Amino acid sequence: MGILNKSSRALIFGGLFFIVPLLLIIFAWTQIHKTLKPISAKISEALDLNSVFGSASIIIVTIILLIILCFVAGLLIEKGIVKNWSSGVEKKLFIFMPSLQMLKFRLIGDNNNVINEFWQAIIFKEDSFYRIGFITDKTKTHTTIYIPDAPKIDAGEVRYMTNSDFEYYNISMKAAMSAIYAFGEGLDVEAIIANSKKTN
Repeated sequence: MGILNKSSRALIFGGLFFIVPLLLIIFAWTQIHKTLKPISAKISEALDLNSVFGSASIIIVTIILLIILCFVAGLLIEKGIVKNWSSGVEKKLFIFMPSLQMLKFRLIGDNNNVINEFWQAIIFKEDSFYRIGFITDKTKTHTTIYIPDAPKIDAGEVRYMTNSDFEYYNISMKAAMSAIYAFGEGLDVEAIIANSKKTN
């Protein structure tokens, strides 16, 4: 018998997987704050924010600057100015940070403003029921789909479907990610099928 039983090991590793991302966030914030602090201090001094917010003014300005930087970076990527950010980068993020990708698509996941939405979210018919999946590739004869587990997408299975036998309906990434996260709750399959038939 080992020093730690299975339940103790599960708790330790579960805690580890919680602490590691938390430490990474703290480390990233520390570096960002250290980099932007001189600029934030000058802006705070120039606008006399100390008289309003006190010592918290530098942190507030730093957060605002960070939000602006994120917005500008997202704008550059969306407009195609930054060419290095490709679907390949997005795929790696799905592998290494699936939870972050889920959050991204749940928050901004519609077809109009998602950057590099390289997968097509669908529900497809299998026997007598429907499943959520993502079209990852398509040829003249076959469609490749990835079927994720719930409530996470970092595990699942890949299937190659014959186009002539493959019945599916498009849904938004936001709807797919939210449904997977909620164990299928909130996805109105009947409405999706009815709307699809109306448009077709």
